[in-house]
Amino acid sequence: MEDTFFLDTDNGSIECRVVTNLFSEKTKKHYLVYEYVKSDDNLYVSSYDPDDESNTLNDVDEDELKEVIKLFEDMVD
Repeated sequence: MEDTFFLDTDNGSIECRVVTNLFSEKTKKHYLVYEYVKSDDNLYVSSYDPDDESNTLNDVDEDELKEVIKLFEDMVD
C-alpha cells in the first residue's frame, strides 16, 4: 500500500505520494522525499519533526538538499 498525504497550498490541496523517509546524521534532521500524485515526475524534499503532531513540512536549504540527494543516491545504489 502506498503512503499518501494531502499538502495544503495557496492553490488548494495536492495529493502527494511518499517516496521515502530519510534521516541525516550530519544535520540530525528527518526528511521526506515525495512526489505529487498527478505530476510531472518531480521529486520534492521537506524536513519534518516526527514528534510534531501537526505534521508540519519545512523547507530545506541548498546544503540540506545536497545532503538529501547524497543519502538518496546511496540508498538506491
